[in-house]
Amino acid sequence: MKKNPSSSVLKPGHRLAIQKIVKLIRAHNDFLITTHENPDGDGLGAQSALYLALRKMGKRVKVVNHDVLPHKFEYLAFQKAYQKSDHIPFHQVCFVMDAGDFTRIREGVRRDEFKTLVNIDHHYSNNLYGDYNLVIPEAAATGEVVYHLIRALKIPMDAPIAESVYTSLVTDTGGFRYKNTTPQVLRLAAELVEAGADSQKVCDQIFAGVSKEAMDLTRRSLGNVRIYDKGAIGTMTLNRTDFKKSGATDDDTENLINFVRKINTVKIAVFLRERLDGRIKLSLRSRSKVNVANIAKLFGGGGHAYAAGALLPGPLNLALKRVVEACHQFLK
Repeated sequence: MKKNPSSSVLKPGHRLAIQKIVKLIRAHNDFLITTHENPDGDGLGAQSALYLALRKMGKRVKVVNHDVLPHKFEYLAFQKAYQKSDHIPFHQVCFVMDAGDFTRIREGVRRDEFKTLVNIDHHYSNNLYGDYNLVIPEAAATGEVVYHLIRALKIPMDAPIAESVYTSLVTDTGGFRYKNTTPQVLRLAAELVEAGADSQKVCDQIFAGVSKEAMDLTRRSLGNVRIYDKGAIGTMTLNRTDFKKSGATDDDTENLINFVRKINTVKIAVFLRERLDGRIKLSLRSRSKVNVANIAKLFGGGGHAYAAGALLPGPLNLALKRVVEACHQFLK
């Protein structure tokens, strides 16, 4: 087997956790894989990769999420097995992917709905809620963590698995633009392309292919961009009326914050969007030494130093004021 191109992120504790999970997998036959609500490319790519690997081992595997599979990720090879449901089917072991907290699976989720729980993630803020925890904060994406597990299972890296892991990497590195794009990540990406991942297809699906509804939402969001602290803080907001008038969905917002992040003076990019229930989804990005995960924690959220989020009570204007004030304090 080729040398692991990103093995430098693995510490002794990680290797031990992987060994324990490998034994767990070999000892059971029925598995469930889920991720957080409003799933993104990292959680979905990680799900797809692990699903395909377990199926190669002859295991019975179900993939069940709270939300529908976003259209732009329908190219992932696990698409036909994907289910939207809050009914938890029979399983012996459940893998929760890319969720820093168990409650991110869905509102009102209960631990007694699940059997043995395996928590696979890369968020520093993960609270280790699983019976087994494989959390590697040094990894660029949860898909990279799954890659290490698949290697330990000695499953060959075929094109569908490689493309699933590549999806995770592209998503959580912002198309290999964020600070977590290390030499090791680029080496891993090269290995995945060599294994058959279609890099152009993945990037076109994630960053292009915009519908007219999404384009109208983009127009509205750009009209709501505001600058604070002499350009150091950039904000973007969307309310429920913006979604209603444009006909767009929450899936169409995934890359909008990057427009704010691109402003040359911005050190902290803020994106606030109003949900149907009136609560406000906060996304944060950093182009400085400011750790935005610490800002998100003030509002009960978490994430990475360069990308984080939280859920705030409304109204939107008050949430915006609170977040801008918090960002201002961290810039001092």
